[in-house]
Amino acid sequence: MFAVADGLGGYGGGDVASSLALAELLEQAGQTDQSNARPAAVLRRAYSAANQRVFDAAISGQGTRKMQTTLTTLLLSPGEVHVAHVGDCRAYRLRGDTLELLTTDHTQVMEMLRLKLITPEQAADHPARYALTRSLGAELIVRADIGRETLLDGDAYLLCSDGLWSKVDANEIAAAMRDGCESACEQLVQLAVERGGEDNASALALRVQAAGRPPEAASGWKRFFRT
Repeated sequence: MFAVADGLGGYGGGDVASSLALAELLEQAGQTDQSNARPAAVLRRAYSAANQRVFDAAISGQGTRKMQTTLTTLLLSPGEVHVAHVGDCRAYRLRGDTLELLTTDHTQVMEMLRLKLITPEQAADHPARYALTRSLGAELIVRADIGRETLLDGDAYLLCSDGLWSKVDANEIAAAMRDGCESACEQLVQLAVERGGEDNASALALRVQAAGRPPEAASGWKRFFRT
């Protein structure tokens, strides 16, 4: 499991919220019998628990009353990668020469784009481009985007905060990732800092050496009893 969380600075306590969310995510994953549980179910429970932990901590004074955080996670299993996402951190995949964005930002601008109220050009510098529509800790219940992708040998992934992806373009991300994971993080963070660095730039990169094969799908009556 790999994850990046970015606390909301506007409400204060973002560092507390992001730390709590990551801790709960890993704790929930560690308590799960991975051999029997579906990865999507693991992630859904973990995100619900992480949201509850941040929400409760805010009420109890373990930070600030409105502290919130984003959270984007990759859970790897043989032949598959499962992506869970709330907020505006991003997950990218480089497969061969093709870079693909695997997440959709939960922001007011993305919602306006989806409804075709603005153009991509207008979205680039829209004042609401960083206004979140979903985050952990904002409400008692959170809805996470959870998806599944095929995992192949050689796939490379980048998880990053908005303070990084807002300062670099897709070509720069792809070029940096081709140079290797460690150098990619260093290069991209440095670019973000040089171009303003108004927000924190967090980056986590990984490359798959051996993807393995996914389990065979249950068939017939057995598929109804899979946990």
